[in-house]
Amino acid sequence: MEELWKFIKVWSFVFIALSYCYFVPSRIPKGIFRLLSIIPILYLFIILPWNLDTNLLRGPTTLYLVWLGNFNLLLFSFGKGPLSPKDRPVSFLNFLALACLPIKIKQTSKNNNNSSLESSERPPLRLAIKVLVLGILTIGCAHKESIHPKLLLFCYCGYLYIGLEFTLLAVGVTTAKLLNLETEPVFDEPYFSASLQDFWGRRWNLMVTNSLRVIVYEPVRKWGQLPAVTATFVVSGIMHEIMFFYLIGVKPTWEVTLFFIFHGFCIGLEIKVKKLVNGRWTLPLMVSRPLTIGFVILSSFWLFFPPLIKGGFDEKISREIVACLDYFSMQTTHCD
Repeated sequence: MEELWKFIKVWSFVFIALSYCYFVPSRIPKGIFRLLSIIPILYLFIILPWNLDTNLLRGPTTLYLVWLGNFNLLLFSFGKGPLSPKDRPVSFLNFLALACLPIKIKQTSKNNNNSSLESSERPPLRLAIKVLVLGILTIGCAHKESIHPKLLLFCYCGYLYIGLEFTLLAVGVTTAKLLNLETEPVFDEPYFSASLQDFWGRRWNLMVTNSLRVIVYEPVRKWGQLPAVTATFVVSGIMHEIMFFYLIGVKPTWEVTLFFIFHGFCIGLEIKVKKLVNGRWTLPLMVSRPLTIGFVILSSFWLFFPPLIKGGFDEKISREIVACLDYFSMQTTHCD
């Protein structure tokens, strides 16, 4: 309960800080002077997550404030990004939500209403399957001593994907319903990815992808596609390294940065190969999809998960989940 009050306190500061950004810096001309007026908020967002002790709350808060929030405020300083749309003013509540929550307002047209309706009929089944899988993975991770280490890494992959998707989806859907917004999906079934470009650019954690595209890829794109891809993955690696530091609190090993640089290099090769074959030859989806997901999973075994495991993140998050389940079970028993 004490941690919950800390969480409320942190997000009360966020509300005050973003209210200031809406009413004060927004009236300063975009550029260096608006940036100077926002720098104290950038610093505040960096230190606020340290007030939380549990990774279940500190992890998402770090993502929302240190990554999404600070990136969006930097863009806002120069009149870019979701806080500075060119076609309409942003209301106060929308500004608060778009600043640091995982939502992107969907651009709709009358022509695609039918297709969006058809695509919305299937998700409930997929959602139910994911809930079932997450439950199985939770039980498995709670008894990891009886699971082979390699199989446990597969469990971590599934747990990371479904847990992250549910966390971002819950926040995004709740916010969208409260503000009556139609939003873009946070994930787009990444297990259907037919290439690394497809995985990172169009299916995995699209809110982070969008922020990196606007703040890194598009400015560097004028020097060429490959430099833009490389710069994007370097920044992504550094930001993930920072996220890991918040989660495990140990000196960075730079393995996760290398993971993203490696994937950026592989996407560069993929782009070159696609240009060479020029559409004359493509792998069947039944081949390209398993190859893509297999490559992502195996490379994550090599570089992504080891720092988290060595830092004890898996054990800590398991204890926190069990503690949460015990707490809710106890509350349910008292209610009965």
